Amino acid sequence: MTDRVSAHLRNLGGQIAALTSADIEPLTSAVEAAWAADRTVFVAGNGGSAATASHFATDLSKTAAPKAPGARGIRAVALTDNIGLLTAWANDHSFEHVFAEQLRNLARCDDLFIAISTSGESPNLLAAVSAAGECGVQSLALAPPASTLGRRAGILVPIEGESVQISEDLHHIVCHAVTARMADVLANAASR
Repeated sequence: MTDRVSAHLRNLGGQIAALTSADIEPLTSAVEAAWAADRTVFVAGNGGSAATASHFATDLSKTAAPKAPGARGIRAVALTDNIGLLTAWANDHSFEHVFAEQLRNLARCDDLFIAISTSGESPNLLAAVSAAGECGVQSLALAPPASTLGRRAGILVPIEGESVQISEDLHHIVCHAVTARMADVLANAASR
């Protein structure tokens, strides 16, 4: 058991060391641009990536929020969090449409959609990227570069771990780095 834990930590450490701020910059820039234009950031994923999407939306909305009274924060929504709506779309139509239909209903032109996936092959995320395009919403993916999602999203932050767990760990690290940067951006804006 200790060997497995040590191997995971070694592998993760190597993958973290290979990440650079330049790798993450497209996501940071997209979130900052959405905030500057008073747009909404939508986030989605499946399984562990659904939990990451929820966590990231929470961090953008709360952790990055400026401390000054009345200062404008980031409007972020995890499309994974409304279980009633998710199950209604899945039951009445198909699970493939659970994110796409929410985007069609909620998103406005120039909003931002972030898809988080360890495989980059989830039909519901691919459908959401297509719906985003139809709505004039910018799409960004944290996904393997050779994946279908990686190729279809407008912007890619390439994440490909040696295992699903490593990929999920890297997603969290990237999202936390972006949250830290956005906390600085919002604090600086509030102090002007």
